Amino acid sequence: MQIKKNHIIRTALTENRSRVVNIILVLVDVLTISLAVIVSAGIRILLEPFLGGVVNWPLILNALIFYLLFNLLLAWLNGLYPGFGLAAVQEMQKVLYVVSLATIFLGVFLFLQQLGLAYSRVVFVLTWFLSTLFMMLGRFGVRNLFSKFNWWGVPMVIIGSPDNAAPVIEKLIQSRRLGYRPVYYFDPQLQSGKPIFGVFPIESKQALEELGSKSDVQHVVFTDPLEDSDSFNFHWMRDVFPNILFVLSTSPFGSLWVRTIDLHGTLTIETNYHLLNQRETIIKRIVDMLLTFFLLLVTWPLFLVIAFLIRLDSKGPILYKQKRLGQDGDFFDSYKFRTMFNNADAKLQELLETDEGAQREYQKYHKLANDPRVTGVGKLLRRYSLDELPQLINVIKGDMNLIGPRSYLPRELPVMGEYAKIILKVKPGITGWWQVMGRNATSFKDRLLLDEYYISNWSIWLDLYIMIKTVWVLIRGEGL
Repeated sequence: MQIKKNHIIRTALTENRSRVVNIILVLVDVLTISLAVIVSAGIRILLEPFLGGVVNWPLILNALIFYLLFNLLLAWLNGLYPGFGLAAVQEMQKVLYVVSLATIFLGVFLFLQQLGLAYSRVVFVLTWFLSTLFMMLGRFGVRNLFSKFNWWGVPMVIIGSPDNAAPVIEKLIQSRRLGYRPVYYFDPQLQSGKPIFGVFPIESKQALEELGSKSDVQHVVFTDPLEDSDSFNFHWMRDVFPNILFVLSTSPFGSLWVRTIDLHGTLTIETNYHLLNQRETIIKRIVDMLLTFFLLLVTWPLFLVIAFLIRLDSKGPILYKQKRLGQDGDFFDSYKFRTMFNNADAKLQELLETDEGAQREYQKYHKLANDPRVTGVGKLLRRYSLDELPQLINVIKGDMNLIGPRSYLPRELPVMGEYAKIILKVKPGITGWWQVMGRNATSFKDRLLLDEYYISNWSIWLDLYIMIKTVWVLIRGEGL
């Protein structure tokens, strides 16, 4: 009975449920795009006293049908159904492309039907903007929610030695939104028979062939170095598994915006470090300044409230100024709302000398979860990262970016090691990749790796994704 139950579980794991995922994504896209059109028309109604005119609801609803069809067709042609294997920023880029092209098609359709003048231009522009935003958010929500289930994604077999397969399996499990679901692994040397992170081994090459021919598994991932592939015959495998992925575990470049080139039959890879390009840096600076001025305009009343609470809670200055490492290793004064009592540095030193547990925690994370130096108001400010707001001044001064790597302390420079060379090439940010992906549970070494990833894979799309994730982190009160 137990054997039959295990067989049923294994069979379920190897099933490809892409059709179910496609249906869910189509329904979400229809709902979010329809909502975007209705909200756009609603905003135009609110503007009638100022702009005049009326909203032609019959025309808007009829046009919505064609707009939905344009979006769904273009999304399918661009691989957004089911969209497995796409990073979040790549999906965002494709969504913007699809919605923009569908909006153009809608405009051409209205023009050909001689309805362009009857269709509100405000509704037209808002529909484009809100459709892009709602469709992105809807897809993020779906992937974060349903990717927790075993039926999400395409089943894959990992091929390689246990030492090389284990980190790949772990990353695939952690990156569940990608939809690559490891269900088995195969050691070509047949030296390992133990599960890796719950993924069971395949005992023989014959069993692997049978799996490919009798199940829905169509993807394999080869994790060993490419020079080892000569000893492994891929000809039979490509007849059984139509999709083969190779992991370049020692690649020295960013992985997000890599482009492949066919050099007369030889695979060539091109990559670009956008954040080290002068033109891209100027674009980033312009975007950061515009967003910073907007945030200051919106949050200045909050500055006054926080300043009053700090003054009421404990003695000391409202702002806390601290030396940090900036671009090229130059020092700058980082501004924050004060969240600690006076003489905090002396109290930290005393605590670390008397408490071995706190010493180990600080050595690993370079911060303390239950820091006795933090004031009552300071705990609230830190939880929602409101203490970071004065760093908007640093962005205007040019010391920091709105989004970037962490701003490190001067005393942390020796611990940064070789990572300092690449991280200190750019300005630090108020928020960044490590803040939204690792947050407070991330070790110091992992923060360095995440900062290096951000610099190697930067794009405006990555910054936009980090901004969306930052808002979610702050709403949940997880802090940065």
